[in-house]
Amino acid sequence: MNLLNMVRGSVGTNGPGSKVIWSKKNDHKLGLFVSANHVYGISTWLSRSEEFIKISEINNGIFLGSRIPSINGNVNLSNELVANFGFYHPLIPSNANNATIYPRDDFYLGVIDNQRIIDNGLGNYPKMVQTSIPLQMYDPNNRTQALQTWADVQADEDVVAVGYPQDKIKYPNGAVSTGKVCTDKEAESIIESLRLKNDAEGQIPYDSKVEFIAKIHAVAGMSGGGVFNVDGQLLGVMVRATQLNGEPILRVVRMKFIRQKINAFYNTLSTSDKNKFRPFISGELN
Repeated sequence: MNLLNMVRGSVGTNGPGSKVIWSKKNDHKLGLFVSANHVYGISTWLSRSEEFIKISEINNGIFLGSRIPSINGNVNLSNELVANFGFYHPLIPSNANNATIYPRDDFYLGVIDNQRIIDNGLGNYPKMVQTSIPLQMYDPNNRTQALQTWADVQADEDVVAVGYPQDKIKYPNGAVSTGKVCTDKEAESIIESLRLKNDAEGQIPYDSKVEFIAKIHAVAGMSGGGVFNVDGQLLGVMVRATQLNGEPILRVVRMKFIRQKINAFYNTLSTSDKNKFRPFISGELN
């Protein structure tokens, strides 16, 4: 419960799925979040090429389905919506769709600012991203501003997964699962067994540099949510799940991989674009 209290203010809804605030270590102290590309909807992006949206100049913000827990720590999600801005995504293969996209391509970064409205069922949109006031959120241990907000996962370690399933009646305050991380050898064996059983996950090769597999129960709508270690550091974002012989199998994109991709992308940018990209992610770049 202490661990859950440390991290639950960082996990919210993202349309039909979830998102997790990775960090507030940026020039504006806004919420830099991670979610799954298939939750955002890959056709929603302007391009499938690797890109970032210049959110200081272009307003792609949305309120619809975007919530985070109250700043007072109340576990009940209110009907208050927060502004959600898509910021960066990796290259999305032309043959990928929301159901078939591989873990290596199935993540994106977004930004949350302090714009809030009460959900009235209408398609309201926020103003341009607001950078003058740091994001107000429930973060009792300052996890999002810690020296190390993330960590690379270790085999056999105990982890906790937090997300917001689509079944709002059964899981009105989100869902929490605990489990153990598989070794790479175990993960490869699991994928091979799934292949032999004609499970869709068996058709997607395991890549230890990109992802890890944990034996954790997950349900629809938890995609895009976070997996944390016992210190509250973000290990990765949930993207795919299945079962093998009645045992839950969860595929998670590593934060280490996400960070490497972002740094590599940043280094390709012009000086002008670096100056537009960096302020929103400065504390997590090399």
